[in-house]
Amino acid sequence: MRRVMRRAAVLGLCTGLVLTSLAGCSKKDKINKEETAITVNDDTVSLGVLNFAVRYDQASLEGAYMSFGITDPFSQDLFGSGETLGQMAVEQDVETLTHAVLAEQKMEEYGVSVTDDDKAAITAAATAFIESNDEETLEEIGATQEIVERYLELEMIRHRMEPKMSADVDTEVSDEEAAQRRIEYVLFTPVTEEESETEIESEITPAETEQVAETEESESSQEEAALVKEDLPLTTAADETEAAETEAETTAAETETETETEDPERAEAMAKALAQAEEFLARVQAGEEFKTAAEEIGKTASEITFGSDYYTEALVEATDGLADGTLVETPVKTDSGYYVVRLISQLDREATDAEKEEIVEQRKSDRISELYDEWAESGEITQNEEAISQIVFDYSLMTPVEPETEAETGTTPAEEAAAVPVETETDVTPAETEAEG
Repeated sequence: MRRVMRRAAVLGLCTGLVLTSLAGCSKKDKINKEETAITVNDDTVSLGVLNFAVRYDQASLEGAYMSFGITDPFSQDLFGSGETLGQMAVEQDVETLTHAVLAEQKMEEYGVSVTDDDKAAITAAATAFIESNDEETLEEIGATQEIVERYLELEMIRHRMEPKMSADVDTEVSDEEAAQRRIEYVLFTPVTEEESETEIESEITPAETEQVAETEESESSQEEAALVKEDLPLTTAADETEAAETEAETTAAETETETETEDPERAEAMAKALAQAEEFLARVQAGEEFKTAAEEIGKTASEITFGSDYYTEALVEATDGLADGTLVETPVKTDSGYYVVRLISQLDREATDAEKEEIVEQRKSDRISELYDEWAESGEITQNEEAISQIVFDYSLMTPVEPETEAETGTTPAEEAAAVPVETETDVTPAETEAEG
C-alpha cells in the first residue's frame, strides 16, 4: 500500500518547530489531551498522543508542500480524494497507532521488548524535544513529556515488531516474475496551430517524475506527463489505490477513443507527427546511430525501464519477444503521439534485481497488513470520533532548516542523539503532489 504521509524517526524528533497562525482561522479550544481517542482491546490511546502524531506529520511535511506554492496544504484536498490532507493524516495516524498498540499486545509472542536502555533513550529524546520548543508551540500541539514518550515508545515497538511479523515471507523471486526491459525512444507529439509555437521541448522519463511540476508544459512534456502520471499514487488506502489504477486504465481507453474521433486539426497534427516519426525511423534503419540521429533533428533519445504490467500497453506489446538491440519496425502510437523505439535489453539485470527487492518488500508489507487485520478482527477496536474531530488545522507548523548542522553531519541534532533510521512510507513528493494537482 502506498502512503501519502510519512512516519517520523523512532527517536529522531525534529526540534525548534515554527508555529504560525493562518489568516482567517479562529482557534478552537485546546483539545482534551487525556480523553481517549482509540480503544484497542483493553488498551487506549489518548487524544494527546494521536494529536502529537498528527502534528509531527504536519511539521515534517507542511514546509515542503508550501515551498511549492501550496498554501495551507493540510486544509486542502490535494489528491482529489474528497478529503483534505489533514483528514488523511488523522486517519492514517489513527490506523498507525492502532497497529502499534496491537503490536505491543503481541510483543511477547515475537520476542520483542523495550529495555531499560530503550526507555532511557526515549526519555532523553522526549526531553530534548520539549526543551527545544517554546511554551506556546508545546501548548498549541498539546505536547508533554509523557505524551511524547508514549508516542516514541509505540513507534519503537512498531518498528521492532514489523520485521518480525514479516520474517516468514518468501524472499525468492524469479527473473520471469520481476523481468524489466529497457528501451530507448524518441517521442513525436502532435502540435496544432492553437498550441504555442514558443513551447520548449523537454523529454521527461518516468524516473524524472519529480521534475514534472517544475517543467513548463511543452510538446514532449505534455505526453510524458501523461505517461509518468500513471505511476503516481493518489490515496492512502489500498482499495483507493486500486480504484485509481482502474480509473487510469479507463481514462487511457477513453482518451484513445477520443483520439479516433478527434477534430480535423488534431488529426492533421497526428499525421504530421507520424510522418516525422517515420522519417526518423528510416534514418535509423539506414544505419544512423539512434541518439545521434535524434540530436540532428533537435530531439532527445531517452531511456526507460518497465515491466510487463506497464500502463502504456503499446510499448509493452511493441517490444514483447524482441531480441536485444532490435529496432521496432513501425512507430508506436499512443493517445498523445508516436514513439520510435529500440529495445536495449529484454532483461535489464540491474532493474530486474531492483524489482525483485520491491516485490519482496511488497510481500512483507502485505504480510504485516494481513496480521494487523487478523488481530483487529479478533479483537475489539473503537474510535472516539467526537474526540478525534477536535484535531483541526488552523495554524501552520513547520520544521526549520538547520543548514550548518545538516551540512556538517547530514542529520539533525535529535537524529544524532539516536541512531535509528527514518522509516518512510511515502511515494509522493511535493513535486508529485503539485503535478497531480
